[in-house]
Amino acid sequence: MLDATNPPRKDPGSEPRIIIVAIQRTSYYLFKGDEFLDQLLLADGVFPTPALCVHFDSHIDAAQIIGAGFSTSNYWAVNPEIVDRLRRNKQLAETEAKGS
Repeated sequence: MLDATNPPRKDPGSEPRIIIVAIQRTSYYLFKGDEFLDQLLLADGVFPTPALCVHFDSHIDAAQIIGAGFSTSNYWAVNPEIVDRLRRNKQLAETEAKGS
């Protein structure tokens, strides 16, 4: 799916179960893992870790890598404070998208 990533994972052959797309490091969207949304939002929620956050410079960069049909309106927005909590709790792997 997001071949622009090279995240650390426990099982190098598997894709992360939760993927967050970041646009300009200010807007975050749950790209994959809707079934974990409620747990992800809770401070003490249980979900597969690490979640992966892929950073893009713009919506255009994201669409070029993910596909022309990419639109943030198709995904749940994630509050930046939740992303900060995941980062602080070491539950987030982050990477820059190639070409961004």
